[in-house]
Amino acid sequence: MESFPIESLPTAGDIHMACFVGVKNAPELKERFQNQDETLSFALVESTLIMDVFQLLLAATKAAHDNETGNLTTKVLSSEIIYNLSPSKSIAESLKRFAISEDTTSLIAVKIGGNPDEVMEDMSRTVEGNLVSFSKLDQEKDMVRLRQYYKIDPKVTEDKDILNWITGAIATKDIQ
Repeated sequence: MESFPIESLPTAGDIHMACFVGVKNAPELKERFQNQDETLSFALVESTLIMDVFQLLLAATKAAHDNETGNLTTKVLSSEIIYNLSPSKSIAESLKRFAISEDTTSLIAVKIGGNPDEVMEDMSRTVEGNLVSFSKLDQEKDMVRLRQYYKIDPKVTEDKDILNWITGAIATKDIQ
């Protein structure tokens, strides 16, 4: 698990993220997420749609800010993180695309705030999978769906340019 401070919102707590592969309980986790199970305190993101950890940090920071100002679109911090990953303003479409599905075998758990050791224990106890380094993301990403969802110009081929396109779409969603 990796933790990142939110410099602009020190009272929000750190952003904690863990990447899991070989996930065996995705159907149960999806159901718990859909039912807004309060004991599931973190977002469950489809890792194949994450180009870079920065993409998650941007979405989580926006969610933390919206939470601090009382402006959550989805009413729950964990779903707000997922909503913020999407360039779409449709909550249903955002959650359908970026949250885990029943077929998910690779996911990233994201939580804002909390004690890092307790967060890691909760994530490891909840997700039946193998904790791996974020360097594994390069092997997992689905470029076809990333290009489709973010409407990335086919001429854009460099990873850094694709990431810029994605983060630009996330950052400007609310001003379109």
